[in-house]
Amino acid sequence: MPLHQLSFKERLLLFYNVATTTLWFCCFVRFLILLPLVGRRFLPGGIADFFHVVAVTPLIGTLLLLTLDSTKWKTQLWSLLNGIKMTWICYGVIFPHPKIAKHTSYSLLITAWCLQYMIHYSYHAFRVKTRTSPYFLFWLQYNNFYVTYPLSVIVEMIQVFLSLSFVADDSFHELVLKAMFVVYIPVAYFTWGHLKTRRNIKYVLVLQKRQVRSANIEMSTNVLTSSASRRELSS
Repeated sequence: MPLHQLSFKERLLLFYNVATTTLWFCCFVRFLILLPLVGRRFLPGGIADFFHVVAVTPLIGTLLLLTLDSTKWKTQLWSLLNGIKMTWICYGVIFPHPKIAKHTSYSLLITAWCLQYMIHYSYHAFRVKTRTSPYFLFWLQYNNFYVTYPLSVIVEMIQVFLSLSFVADDSFHELVLKAMFVVYIPVAYFTWGHLKTRRNIKYVLVLQKRQVRSANIEMSTNVLTSSASRRELSS
């Protein structure tokens, strides 16, 4: 893969993507080590603080992109809302009610988010530095949502539902949690459509263009080879 000279903004983005990939990777490794040792009921004591801090990185990354290029706010709106949602899940749902983190859904939440963002940030790190990426990473970037997104939605809804038993009745916090729970499915439906559309544009169409380009190159090569063979025969 060819390396490219990077501008200051690109170096900043590369550093952020590499650092964030490392944080998500370390979080997942810590989870894999702790879960067999302490079990899910004692898992939050060894990972929750670290996981919640790492979960803020998508919001920070979106704000960083908007700071570097404010004209991209339309394309980053979805990422911004997702980053706000993740921060709210960690600090508005789980952090005030730590007992719900002992549920199996919390372990699955860590798994889904870590896998999704390890793929996401490592892919974009390659894209910034080399303008391309390994094929397996390209495939994972635009296909992992078939597993990670439904899993994320289910476990997030479970965490929100569990937190309702710990908030005061008729409080503002309870109203927010109930509203969030109600809108989860409609929002998830539109998000699923968005992810499939993104896959069709950035994965399927790109592969089709690559196949057409390869076919054209092969055809040109065959034409040149045939012309050279005719010249040799005529001489």
